Amino acid sequence: MPPDPLENPIAFLTDHSVLAAEAEAALIATLRAGVEAREAIRRDPPPLSPEALHQITLGEEARATLVRHNLRLVVSIAKRYLRVAGSHLMLEDLVSFGSIGLLHGIDRFDPRKSGRLSTYVTWWIRQAIGRGIAEESRVIDLPVHVHERLGQQRKARSRLTQQLGREPSPNELAAALGWRPQQLAQLEAVTQETMSLNAKVHDANDRTELGDLVPDTRFDPEASALEHTLRCDLAGAMTRLLTEREQRFLRAHAGFDTGQKATLEAIGAAEGLTRERVRQVIAGAIAKLRGDRTLRGYLDPSEANHETREHR
Repeated sequence: MPPDPLENPIAFLTDHSVLAAEAEAALIATLRAGVEAREAIRRDPPPLSPEALHQITLGEEARATLVRHNLRLVVSIAKRYLRVAGSHLMLEDLVSFGSIGLLHGIDRFDPRKSGRLSTYVTWWIRQAIGRGIAEESRVIDLPVHVHERLGQQRKARSRLTQQLGREPSPNELAAALGWRPQQLAQLEAVTQETMSLNAKVHDANDRTELGDLVPDTRFDPEASALEHTLRCDLAGAMTRLLTEREQRFLRAHAGFDTGQKATLEAIGAAEGLTRERVRQVIAGAIAKLRGDRTLRGYLDPSEANHETREHR
């Protein structure tokens, strides 16, 4: 009785014997005949002959048979990549990648130029699995060439560990690879594993998460308090020192009320004044505010410190 594909999909995929050379050659011949019939149809549009349609159907069936009987090879190769695939991928994912490579290999196989089909498609399966790992194994995608350099680094580290009987130092590892130490440091920096902000910091009984310990740089209480104090002091000084028109011009030009700064031309057009006259009014208002003792500390901190020492 064949394995249940839902309970054990890998066993179900590998429950097909290896094809004999003669059977494989016959299926490949049928597949190629179907491909040639399809190409002929593209060159010579319908009506289609029943013989051509039948040949195409036989070719598709031969292709499916070749795929089924070579999935054992895909699973065997995929298992070798489990160690480097990362925690995000399972064996089923690697088999899916390898199956895509198998399909490409079968479609491109030419028995006149190559030997056995299994030998030819092995390269395609490995390439597909490697590319799938490069694209899907990390939360943050890395270029394929970075994954290739990571593979070189792992092999060199393993070899040096066996030779030295200990973990190699960064300089030793870089020398064995023929890299500069800076290149090795850059590679390790960009390949750091990501962590979830919801990850538990301690054991399961402690509800503290990593996100609870990361400071929120979007809000600075000190700066917020200082901005609020400045706004209050500035509003008070404007009320005491400026005329109603000066307040109106300055608030509009600085965007105090709406957050959008009005140009001198816009203020002048609304008030029936020239741009230069508006500038003069605003400049006079700013000069009055600069002379206010309350605001002097914001405009020149050294003067504020000087006044503090005088009051002492």
